[in-house]
Amino acid sequence: MDRIGIGIAGYGMIGKIHAMNYTRLPFLYPGKLPRIELAAVCTSRTETASEAADYAGFSAWFTDIKEMVHDERVDVIDCCLPNFLHKQILLEAFTAGKPVLCEKPLALNGEEARLLAEKAKEAGVKAGITFNYRFVPAIMLARKLIAEKRALGEVYSFRVEYLHSGYQDPNRPMSWKLRKEQAGGGALVDLGSHLIDLVRYLLGEYESVRASVKTYIKERPVKKGVDEKELVTVDDAVWLEVRLKNNGAIGTVEASRFATGSLDDLNIEMYGSKGAIRFSLMDANRLYFYDAGKGRGWEGVQTVQDYPGASLPPSRSILGWPRTHAENQYRFLRAILKGCNPEPDITDGVYTQIVMDTAYRSAESGGWEKVLYTSP
Repeated sequence: MDRIGIGIAGYGMIGKIHAMNYTRLPFLYPGKLPRIELAAVCTSRTETASEAADYAGFSAWFTDIKEMVHDERVDVIDCCLPNFLHKQILLEAFTAGKPVLCEKPLALNGEEARLLAEKAKEAGVKAGITFNYRFVPAIMLARKLIAEKRALGEVYSFRVEYLHSGYQDPNRPMSWKLRKEQAGGGALVDLGSHLIDLVRYLLGEYESVRASVKTYIKERPVKKGVDEKELVTVDDAVWLEVRLKNNGAIGTVEASRFATGSLDDLNIEMYGSKGAIRFSLMDANRLYFYDAGKGRGWEGVQTVQDYPGASLPPSRSILGWPRTHAENQYRFLRAILKGCNPEPDITDGVYTQIVMDTAYRSAESGGWEKVLYTSP
């Protein structure tokens, strides 16, 4: 293969970030990939699709998903659409035999996610998912330290949180993200999906969860500047207690879009028998480590852009959020070229979806609920 034609479905913020990154990959990893072409973009409106093609340099633009998927210039589909449209394009891509990178969450619920994974397997198509925070160098280092057990020992407890603000204004109008039937959930799906994946990535499988959810503003204007209101059907914030399988560690997971003053506050704390780690996305270039045997307090380990095999930027350069997406995209493309499963792959999306379903079930029952997952 001397080129890879990328077809991006959806051109909101994530679609733009992914498009930008595909043009950067030849500089980050020279000679590691065939020539990458922005082959096509698909949006719901002619004006946005044609603008995207003009500004970003796509070879073609579409307003019909099926047409883009089956276009011969497109080799790989990158799904950056709203959650409720994922199923349609993924099934179409599997029918066409084209690999897919899908933005999280994979689907609207666990049943839909499992169906997609089964269809990908039947079609023999590789499918990956965007869990880009796996590719923060500090988090990659944390995983290594936890696995080696020399630094932390046995992990006893953990606390992870992802806090945003911006939804506190009651005049903020409705959008698909505030409708259960289109988003699948609220803060848990939007932000908590990252946390659920990271806990599993760092510590292992879930045994059970107990959850509480809260919707602070229960009605919003149907659109800006009008008095008519619509019922909000998703959570604004969620709190989970979590029990893990492997070592019995217990922890908490919190996700909120109502954390006043927060920007993009993803925080991780893990406490073990020999040491502890802390990480904050707002200080993303360092992993903080405490060695109980030395008793010298917390030490910051600079991680910056430590990506094995990358040529640019220099490893001493500070990390930016788009770079984590670029690494996710790069590893996906490398995997499909090698014919192996990408990491993370579609089954990781299914697992996260099952845990979220379990959390919502717990919020309704008020008790602990077991996470029941079998591989698709």
